[in-house]
Amino acid sequence: MAKENHVYEIPKKDGSVWPNDCCPAYTPREDSIESIKGCWYCKYADFHIKEETVLEVGICRWPNKVID
Repeated sequence: MAKENHVYEIPKKDGSVWPNDCCPAYTPREDSIESIKGCWYCKYADFHIKEETVLEVGICRWPNKVID
């Protein structure tokens, strides 16, 4: 079953987010692709990107930056 992407009106602080979800607090990381917006590329989303195994579903840590 495919996951439907969401555009949230406010950040999902401490909630689960999928890579292509997005909200008004989206702030791209340094290594993001400029033309693509989504939680996967957001400084506030924790997908354990620097770990050996990344998460399929992340956690929104807004307003605390997880990675620049």
